[in-house]
Order: sequence, then C-alpha cells, then structure tokens
Amino acid sequence: MSVAVAATIALGATGCEFMSPASTGEIRQITDGVNVSTGKIDVRNALLISDSGKNARFVGSIVNSSSKEITLTIEVADIAQTVVVPANSHVDPSSSSGRAESSVQTGDEKQGTRGAGSDDIVFSGADVTPGSLVKAYFSYSGAEGVSASVPVLTSALEEYNTLAPTPTPTRTSEPTDSATPADGATGTPSDDTTATPAG
Repeated sequence: MSVAVAATIALGATGCEFMSPASTGEIRQITDGVNVSTGKIDVRNALLISDSGKNARFVGSIVNSSSKEITLTIEVADIAQTVVVPANSHVDPSSSSGRAESSVQTGDEKQGTRGAGSDDIVFSGADVTPGSLVKAYFSYSGAEGVSASVPVLTSALEEYNTLAPTPTPTRTSEPTDSATPADGATGTPSDDTTATPAG
C-alpha cells in the first residue's frame, strides 16, 4: 500500500513541472540598463549616470550591424546628442574599461571597438532624478526611432564611480587692460608722471 501512495505522490509532483514553461526559454535582461533596437542599430545596457540631477552621462554599447556608417541621435529631456558608429562595429561611450582600440575579424564580418571615452555623450542641463526612469529616444536617418525608459544611476557603484559628468565650469570675469580711476581722480597717465598732492 505504501508503495502505491509513494508512486502516486511522485507522479503528481512531476506533473506540475510538465505543465509549466521552461525558464531557460525566456530571455531575461540582467543588466543595470535597458536594451533597445532600431533598424540596424542595437543599443545595449543603456543608462544615464548623474549625481547632481542636472547633467547626465550616457553609458552603454551601440552596435551597428550595417555595412554603412550611422550617425545615431539620442534625445533625453529635449536635449539631443549624436554619436557616429562605424560600419559593422560598435562604440562604447564613456566606457570605464580604459582606452582600448581593437578590430577583430570574424568570418565575413568585422567587429571594431572605438577608443573608450572617445565619444562621451553628456546631456548638460538635463533635469534627471537619480533613481528614476527617464524617456530616451534613439533614432537615425532611414529607420524608425524607438523610445525607452532608461534608468538614472549615480556614481556610487564601483563600476560607475568615474563616470559622473563633471560640472561645467562657470566663467569668471576677465581682467581688462584699462584701469578705472578712483573717485575724484582726473588726468591721463603717462610713463613719466609725478604725483602732486591735492590741496
């Protein structure tokens, strides 16, 4: 009798897994950023880094799978920036992995990498809140653009601690060559002047 009960329980327990979909068949995004595609451009792990909420740096990998160079426009908070992505190549703006240029031949295709940091994309004056999602629009000529909610992170994480945009320096007043006379002073300066006491 106990063998029959054990067999029934074992058969019932295996039936639960039979009806549920395999989780290995699901594509899951396990990055901090988001992935979007438009035409022949794939944007991977797109996110913004901002400590102040006033300026934001785009971080991600932009892949061009076409045989032509593409100029991608990224728009955040009504501020547009462009980045040129060479044919059959990818660009990693603001990459924290250091400067590395490489080109690898794989079959008929060539995967190239531009120097890290060579295409910093900073949205100066963008009003973004760290910890929020911000709408970003990715487009280029000849393809339909795509919008995505991109996360805004701070540089608190070790992998992003060098990527926060630096504030734009404010211009201070420049010295002039002409001097302003003090109250009550008159006259024209010359190289051989002598002082006369006011009296």
